[in-house]
This record gives sequence, C-alpha cells and structure tokens, in this order.
Amino acid sequence: MNPEPASPKRRHILSSINPQQSPERPQREATGTQQDDVKPAASVDDGDDANAEGTTKPRRSRLRLKGERKKRQRSPTPPNPYDAPPLDPDAAFRESLFDAMADDEGAAYWEGVYGQPIHVYSDEKVGPMGELEKMTDEEYAAYVRQKMWEKTNAGLLEERARREEERKRRKEEEQQRRKEERKSRKLQDEMEASLRRAEERRGARRWVDAWDAYTKAWAAWDGALEGLAWPVLSGLRKDVGEEAVREFFVRGIGLEEVGEQQFAAKLKEERVRWHPDKIQQRLGGQGGSDVLKDVTAIFQIVDKLWGQMRKKT
Repeated sequence: MNPEPASPKRRHILSSINPQQSPERPQREATGTQQDDVKPAASVDDGDDANAEGTTKPRRSRLRLKGERKKRQRSPTPPNPYDAPPLDPDAAFRESLFDAMADDEGAAYWEGVYGQPIHVYSDEKVGPMGELEKMTDEEYAAYVRQKMWEKTNAGLLEERARREEERKRRKEEEQQRRKEERKSRKLQDEMEASLRRAEERRGARRWVDAWDAYTKAWAAWDGALEGLAWPVLSGLRKDVGEEAVREFFVRGIGLEEVGEQQFAAKLKEERVRWHPDKIQQRLGGQGGSDVLKDVTAIFQIVDKLWGQMRKKT
C-alpha cells in the first residue's frame, strides 16, 4: 500500500526547510523517468520486411542492453512563478511544529522528516512569580527546537564536554579541599605538638621544683618525723610506692639531661641517705615499724635502680 502524498501545505513547508529534498522534485523526476523508459512500438512494416527477406536472414533483435542506451541530459525544472514564496527557517519550523500537533498523521509525517518527534514537549513555563503559564508560539517553537537540538550529536557532544568540564571542576575542588584539609591538619598537628612541648616544659619545671624542695628539706631536716622529705612528687608519705619513687628520682634528677654516669652518682648518694639503719638512728624510734617499713622500701627501690645504672656504665 503506497503512503498518501503529503498535503500542499506540508510540501510547501518541507520545500522551505530543505529545497533539495522537496517532495515535488522526486515526483517530477519520477515522471520524467517513466517517460524515458517508454519505448516506441514496433511498426508492422518492419515485421513485413523481415518476412519478405526470407527465413535464412537472421532477425534483428529489438532488445537493448542498458549500457547501449544513451543517457539523456535533463534540464533542471524551472521554478513555478505561481508557487508561494518559501518560508524563513523559523517560520517553517513553527508551521511544521503546529502541523505535527494538529493530528497524528501530521505528527508521524514530521517525525519522519526530522527523525524525532517534535510535538511531545509541554508548552508551559514557570512565570516570574513561580506560577505556570503558557508559552507564546515563538517561545514554544524555540523551546522545542532547543530540546531537539539537545538530542542531536552536537547536543550530546556539548553535554559530554560540559560533563567533562564539571568532572574536572569537581576534581579540582576535591584536590583543593584535600589540600586545605592537609594544611589544616598540619597546622593542628603543629599546634598540638606545641602544646605538648609546653606541657612537657611545665612538667619538667614541676619535677625540677619538686627536687629542689626535696633537697632543701633534707638539708634542713632536724630528725623530726614531720620534717622528713619523702621522695615523691607530692612529698607525702601516703603516696610512697615503687612507681612513684622511681619516677621521682628519674625525672627529679633528670636522667636524660645529666646522663647515666651522673645519674648513677646521685643515686649512690640517695642510697646512703635512705639506708634503714641511718634513718632509724636519726628518727630515734619515731613512727614505729610502719615508718621503717616505708623507709626500707625506698632504699630497696634506690638500690635496684642504682644497680641497673652501674651495669650500663
């Protein structure tokens, strides 16, 4: 079944869109081709002449090969002066759009012309106050053309380039963000290190002050139990323990600052100072066995630490 020919209006719109593909041109060329293919009928005289010459003479064939046919030069069809003038591209597209919206037949026709449907887009837009309003004919035609263009290869390429640019932008932003994070983290680490150093300085100062107070208390001790300086940071007997006493001597004397040899020499002095017999003699029995027990524990801690330093030196 042959498709119905386009209406004159559609042929006029199509000829305005692309004159080289006007529906009228194939029809004219087809008509000319059919006329060229018509062959003249054979005359009766030719047949009579052939019979008169006898059966011994071969009969001339009327068939012609395609290569023997002479190509005729067709002159271009002159434009019809009575045809309507062609439309400008915008007007032609607008006419074709509204023709496609008029009925299904027009929609199918123009979908075949453009390669994609052109009547499937909403004609509403968001107004300045956020409400929906109808587009004008020119606005709707421009909107549909833009949507159609976005579906073409050019639109796809531009969209791909836009996405690539967006990807690069996001990558640069991510790199900048990471750079800022590293910078902020470095600054935070430096601040924390500075705070730690400040805390270490304050801690070292606290141990230095405690050791000075300890040595001064020993220099001023008159043998009274209340004036005895215990080798712990607080200076109180209740805080005496192996870890507390060991830390007091290590950090109070300053092992890292004075070195192992001088540290061992200081421990030797403390070993003599905290000998239980000497402390008991100076206390004269004050505090009883509990005090002597703590004194003996301090002596053992100092003696053990001193023995470790002697092995290293």
